[in-house]
Amino acid sequence: MEKYIKGFNDGYLLKEHKPKLLENILSTSSSNDYIQGLKDGERTYSQEKVKSRTQELKSTRTKNRDLGLER
Repeated sequence: MEKYIKGFNDGYLLKEHKPKLLENILSTSSSNDYIQGLKDGERTYSQEKVKSRTQELKSTRTKNRDLGLER
């Protein structure tokens, strides 16, 4: 479980700061708890990024509607 958690945290940070490096690491055929953690950390970062962007767009639409700028 420790290796998975380390992999998850590393995957999250690598996806944020060094996505190409993470991509290269994950292109290996190796499979273990650490690699699974990397994959899950990457997936979580991506999901949070999409969720954050969606919230940002909703907020912008609301502001535009309030200002009468919506088409």
